[in-house]
Amino acid sequence: MIDVGEYCRQVEDYLTRVNGGHLVRVVGPGFELVRGWAQEAIPLSVVFRAIEQKAERHRSGSATRPLRIEFCEPDVRTLYGSWRRAVGVPVREPGQEGTTEIEEAGRAASLDPAGPSRRPSLSKHLDRAIDRLSRIVGRLDHPEAFRDAVSSILEQLTSLRESGRHARGEARDALIQQLAVLDRQLMQAVRTTSPADVLPQIVREAEDDLGAFRGRLSGPAWEHAVTVTVDRLLRTRYELPTIELDGT
Repeated sequence: MIDVGEYCRQVEDYLTRVNGGHLVRVVGPGFELVRGWAQEAIPLSVVFRAIEQKAERHRSGSATRPLRIEFCEPDVRTLYGSWRRAVGVPVREPGQEGTTEIEEAGRAASLDPAGPSRRPSLSKHLDRAIDRLSRIVGRLDHPEAFRDAVSSILEQLTSLRESGRHARGEARDALIQQLAVLDRQLMQAVRTTSPADVLPQIVREAEDDLGAFRGRLSGPAWEHAVTVTVDRLLRTRYELPTIELDGT
């Protein structure tokens, strides 16, 4: 069973962090929204990633007020649908009536003109990824091996940005495939260079995050789900960008 109060508190804490320390209470309609996420057992790692994704667009736009949780709903729904497909959890249970999460995500995203339903801007996506990686390279608290790996990826990503400014059609598709390769390299680098005690801790957090789905996942499916969730938690912990364009 998910502790709804603790779930909401963690969402509020994370929202405060992405708002630069400005406290935005999760109350009223916002609380009802987050409570619904908790009751659906949407993993916190998915919610956090969706908040960060929305916050990046929020900061890059003309908004002057802190981001509210209500505006994160389209991203949460879209990423939750992507996550369920990635880990192998059916979007519609056998014999289930009503709309699926994907249908709900599409309807919610239509309310947000800057939301994930629009075709993503390749140049803006690359700019955000490069900005994040540049900050990571300059952080001396990261292991040197990790910073070296990130520096190499950053160099390749900068080159791709220059060559892909006007990429269209097949050229754009080829560039997107290269981004997927770099994204896998980034996650491999953070896994192999993290302190010895970090990865086991992240694995335990991932298993807790997936607890509500344990009865529907077994064997290889469970292991795959844990791997996907560990990657998401590592991105959150180290503030890593998703280089792969689909944003899942």
